[in-house]
Amino acid sequence: MTDKEDKYAGEEENLTQVRSIIRRLSEEKPSRERGREVVVRADGTKVVRVTKKRKVLVSAREKNRRGRKNFIYSLAGGFVVLVLLVVFLFVRMASMSSNAYLESCRNELQQGWGASSVQIEGAGVDGTSLHLTHVVAEFPESSMIERVEMDGIEASLDWLSFMRNKMQGKELKIERALVVLREGARMNMPMFQGDELWNFQRMECQKLTVQFANGEEGPMMIKDAAAYMYYPHASTASCVVMLNSGALYIKGWKTVNITESKARLSARGVDDFSLHGTTDNVTDLAEQRRTTISFAGSIREGADFTGPYEVNPENMSFSDFTRGRFEEFLTARTCVNSQNHASGMATISLAGKDAEPVFNGEFHLRNICLSSFPAMMSITEHIEPAKRRFYNPVSLHRGYVKLENQEEVISIEMPAGSMEERDLIMLRGKISLNAANEMSGELSYGIPMLLARVEYPDGRPDPIFQQNGDWAVLHTRLRGQGNMPGDDMAEVEARASIARRERPARIPFSQFDVDKMAERLNSPQAEQNPFASPADSGENQNPFQQNDSLRNPFESAEDPFATPAPF
Repeated sequence: MTDKEDKYAGEEENLTQVRSIIRRLSEEKPSRERGREVVVRADGTKVVRVTKKRKVLVSAREKNRRGRKNFIYSLAGGFVVLVLLVVFLFVRMASMSSNAYLESCRNELQQGWGASSVQIEGAGVDGTSLHLTHVVAEFPESSMIERVEMDGIEASLDWLSFMRNKMQGKELKIERALVVLREGARMNMPMFQGDELWNFQRMECQKLTVQFANGEEGPMMIKDAAAYMYYPHASTASCVVMLNSGALYIKGWKTVNITESKARLSARGVDDFSLHGTTDNVTDLAEQRRTTISFAGSIREGADFTGPYEVNPENMSFSDFTRGRFEEFLTARTCVNSQNHASGMATISLAGKDAEPVFNGEFHLRNICLSSFPAMMSITEHIEPAKRRFYNPVSLHRGYVKLENQEEVISIEMPAGSMEERDLIMLRGKISLNAANEMSGELSYGIPMLLARVEYPDGRPDPIFQQNGDWAVLHTRLRGQGNMPGDDMAEVEARASIARRERPARIPFSQFDVDKMAERLNSPQAEQNPFASPADSGENQNPFQQNDSLRNPFESAEDPFATPAPF
């Protein structure tokens, strides 16, 4: 490359740097902005007018100044909006405290509940606090509810209440509430169907009373219960009511102190409810209780309030559910259903025309004691003296019975396998008492077959028994009055005495060793007579099966006990 070419190359490089500097300065320095517009002259011709506006260079300081200015303007605007909002809220508070607004609320409440009239006293809004002294709602005769009264209503309103002109908040408290049901009416839940007039997430009542129009004479009454209601979903189509104290009064029955209760309400009625309590006379419900009882069920639209409802008692006297009947000869305590037993459920029907509730169904029992029947005296004669104390009276640890109330007759049935104490006794039958307290029914006793076989040299049971597997069973018919129970043991003994004439003489318990005899009877040769020689094969037969001359006198077409059903 020549010197001349070097010279021009350097100038070209310098020129490029100069142009870059000029372009940078041109971008930073003020410039002119052009604007174009069409102008119509007086003679009608149109020309394009070009205007130029000089662009001013803005420094960083000027930018900060303008930013502060805009912030002040925005703050002032926000303050003005806030002031207007506060003024609006105060105006709305004042309007919501006016009589006109409260009157509109009363009309909407009356329409939404379907009430015939609603009265509101002492209503007002103080700031964000709502208070009502007294509210009374009367309902038409077609409604299941006759009247609702509420006293001491207090609530804290949120800001949306004043924006929407609707009372709403998190919690509404009621000092006292009374709900009066119309006796004989059927379920038709007056759920609010219109716009949500009062929308509170939770409503709490210190003392809730639910009763029928005739007060304590109604089928039931819940008195002074601490309750609260909440909506499990966003809609008010259903709600949940919880109780955690108070008392349940059932006409003609015990008072139940409520420990907890839950009911789910909807337009269809009471979808389901459960109530737990105790019949103990306690003042502190938190202390350990001796007895408990639970109720559960539902009340669908169109149904009445009498039930039946499920009931599950624990550690209560069985006589509490039988109107005091049967306690002359049968006493027991209730217990919860056994988990390994597929059983039915006991129910309660509230009193209608009757003075007492009616219980039906299956009751599980413990500490069962059966006494007073003459048959027990005959049974103990065939039990060794050392074991007779277990039969006078008979006691069983657990069992269950089926209770039935039908018109004026109340019955308890002991199904097969329901009353059985291993190696002691089993019971089966049905006992009924009518309105005149007259007893009828059948009752079978079973004692271990071993105890009934050791008395006779031939190893067969006494003729009053029938063999049924490992049990010697005595069948009786019941008679007499409930307070003086009787049976047909005189006839049974008379028939058995005829059969005893053809039997060997009984061996008194004092003349043999029962344990050794039991061991011999349980030996592999138990099918043979341990007291007779092998030649006496005829004596070893069961007289109720093969020996016609010694057939059981009970085995006849007329005797229903001749072929007992298996236990």
